[in-house]
Amino acid sequence: MILFLTVALFLVGALPGWAAAGDREVEIIVPPQGLTELDLEKEFCVYRGYPGAPVEVLVESSGLRLTALKISYDQRSQLLTAEEDVKLESEKMVATGETMVLTSELVRLPKGGEINTFEPEEMRLVVGGAFSYRLEDETFQGEGGFTLWGSDWVIEGERFDGSMRQEHVTAAGSPVIRWEDGILQGEADTVITYDLASGQATAEGPTKTRFYQNRGVHSSGD
Repeated sequence: MILFLTVALFLVGALPGWAAAGDREVEIIVPPQGLTELDLEKEFCVYRGYPGAPVEVLVESSGLRLTALKISYDQRSQLLTAEEDVKLESEKMVATGETMVLTSELVRLPKGGEINTFEPEEMRLVVGGAFSYRLEDETFQGEGGFTLWGSDWVIEGERFDGSMRQEHVTAAGSPVIRWEDGILQGEADTVITYDLASGQATAEGPTKTRFYQNRGVHSSGD
């Protein structure tokens, strides 16, 4: 998720005027039979593709690629909105959703989506409802049901929030954390906080814990 928001900030910072910004050149490719609408007075741009032929936004120096059937950009407010079959890609991550909204302060997936990172570690986040990330303080939150997969653990719940700076995720709404040897399950009012750095989990409220043991049988029968 760190990488997702880093490249999102990089994209928004490169966009004003849809032109070169320092050594960052943004190219917008509209497919044949697509549509480009430019309102120079209001500084508002709309690009439209169609199924099988999305609009592409390429940031040359980073290898970043954003595709969607509709992309609009308000230069005055620096608000970019990508809609329908949205996909944000780089060498280290892929993010998809029906809608993605980017500003200089905030990144949102208002209808949910999926984020996969490959470096610095593999993680996968699927959010059923709205997801947002604040760039200034590196905090995030989501609702509508979610599942977050790490290298050897899985966290689920109805809603979550956390901080990449402080490296923790807090899950609420019947939260569950699973790992290879067990499961910790909470009820509706239980809150589970997971420390991404240490791998430690803390639960506040009623829980049930199960451990899975694969132990051989001793020759004595025990």
